[in-house]
Amino acid sequence: MYLGEPIIIRFDVVHQTIAPTSRTRATAPFVVTAALLAALISPSVATSQLVARGEEAGIRFQHVYGGADKRYISEMGGSGAAWLDYDVDGQMDLFLVNGLEGPADHPAEATAAHLTRSSLSSGSSRTRSETTATSSSPQDGHRLFRNNRGLFEEVPGAAGAGDKVWGNGLAAGDVDNDGFVDIYVTAIGQNRLYRNNGDGTFTPWIAGVEDSRWGTSAVFTDWDADGNLDLYVANYVTLEPQANVSLDDLVCRYEFTGARVFCGPTGLVGERDVFYRNQGDGTFEAWPTTEIDPEATYGFALVATDCDGDRRPDIYVATDTTMNLLYRHGPAGLPQDSSLVSGAGFSGSGLAQAGMGVTAGDYDRDGDFDLFVTNFQFDNNTLYRNRGDCGFEDVTELSGLGAPTVPYMGWATIFFDLDGDADQDLYVANGNIFPQVDDADVETYKQHDLLFLNQLTETGLPHFIEAREGGGGGPGMELLDVSRSAAFADHDNDGDFDLLVTNLNGSPTLLANEGLMRWPSLRLTLVGRDGNRSGYGARVVVEAAGVRQSFESRHSDGYLGSNDPRLLVFLPGGRADRIEIDWPGGSSMLLTNEPPGWLVLDEERGVIARRNP
Repeated sequence: MYLGEPIIIRFDVVHQTIAPTSRTRATAPFVVTAALLAALISPSVATSQLVARGEEAGIRFQHVYGGADKRYISEMGGSGAAWLDYDVDGQMDLFLVNGLEGPADHPAEATAAHLTRSSLSSGSSRTRSETTATSSSPQDGHRLFRNNRGLFEEVPGAAGAGDKVWGNGLAAGDVDNDGFVDIYVTAIGQNRLYRNNGDGTFTPWIAGVEDSRWGTSAVFTDWDADGNLDLYVANYVTLEPQANVSLDDLVCRYEFTGARVFCGPTGLVGERDVFYRNQGDGTFEAWPTTEIDPEATYGFALVATDCDGDRRPDIYVATDTTMNLLYRHGPAGLPQDSSLVSGAGFSGSGLAQAGMGVTAGDYDRDGDFDLFVTNFQFDNNTLYRNRGDCGFEDVTELSGLGAPTVPYMGWATIFFDLDGDADQDLYVANGNIFPQVDDADVETYKQHDLLFLNQLTETGLPHFIEAREGGGGGPGMELLDVSRSAAFADHDNDGDFDLLVTNLNGSPTLLANEGLMRWPSLRLTLVGRDGNRSGYGARVVVEAAGVRQSFESRHSDGYLGSNDPRLLVFLPGGRADRIEIDWPGGSSMLLTNEPPGWLVLDEERGVIARRNP
């Protein structure tokens, strides 16, 4: 339920000069919703109740991504979703990426969907599939839904960003620092950047990032602290445009049934990732370094997080069947590969896993950011505890996240406080890649997603409990689907986290949080000045009743998606005793004795808007 009427506060946004499509100055609306937060009451017991509300909320969308039988590896990865306030009205709108029906539907300039026999060795087998697309067609393209008090209205043509491509992931960020969030969509074909014009429309933006490789996840981050958002794009495997090789031509078989399935990624040629530097003039260029993915791994998901506390973002990439990658700042600020020495390249057993999704968060409240990586079925997902210096240790079994994750094929994952008890819970989107598994008794194509609630043990160490095992999570956790991406947002501005999950060749699932939060919440919206306008990379530490929680301002992680960029913090004792903010531009800010509600914080001007009960 949407709570409260919006109060629009206007202030001048000074733009950086961006050529050739610059706007030197504009007045952008910034909205503070008069949300009398439902979580202002502090119940003694927190509950997590996720309820599916997509259709009734107005999100009517049928994902298209190849055929139902999944004959090609290019048909298995799915597409992402992004929460973003594209019209700056204080409500999170929803952008959904779409694909195409099959190989013949690729536009000529975006072909690159299939593999030749010569690309393959006698490698591993895999396959993915979902519910058959019925109501959508290749002509539908990407979709944009405008949020109107918790209900959604489709924007025709996605406001100019509804191209028809084999779309995969997306990243959102204010590339030109004009106060309006822009969108970058990855694809099998040509990736595309869309500039937000500030009038409710998008325009394709030729900026040097129109890569034609198989792009998966992407992230905007200000790597060099120059105030401009740079762009890292993960790529998967090399595809040959003219090949039209189906299952009839391949020899890979699913081990439990003997069914033919598509091959890969082992035996296929990987594709190198690319890291673009924003030059501040409306264009990007690839970073001048050979450090980025020299072995051409199978990149799937990534996150930009400061893992060593130096106030600069590091980049972690989850790769499929190869060593995961970690880049830190090296000499002259260039990316330096620290994958092997970090302890997070392999599992604690020293093995490469099939990394599918990744998220970062301070699950143990020790002030640094840990990593959680999802993996292929019959292998556990992996929790890496950060020792504070970008040195990680595998604590999966100690935390209770080992055995419960083995039966599932994990994709997107996110750290967030679902039950409002001031610690980070975990969500994992699951779904197989082979429709053929339904012919076996050992697993199914559609799977349950997983919700793990963070509980402190008697020793003071965190331990995760699977919500369905404990009788929690709500009816939304009983759903079976072939899930891929997931992104959180407070879509109805009621002071708790909701979820949007995308499903391969199916409709997305909006999971509304209808549980009772243990503590009231404080929402923080950050406006950067000396650094990037989005405030990405800002570090926020909130202390309430002796509990210290650490957060980073970022938009993208998980797999193919982007979360609500606003920070939502739950407050033990009912108020924030202390809020410390380290901005990416180098300045710091301190607030004390803040009640629940909503704060808009400007790097130069401090609190520019406040809504308290």
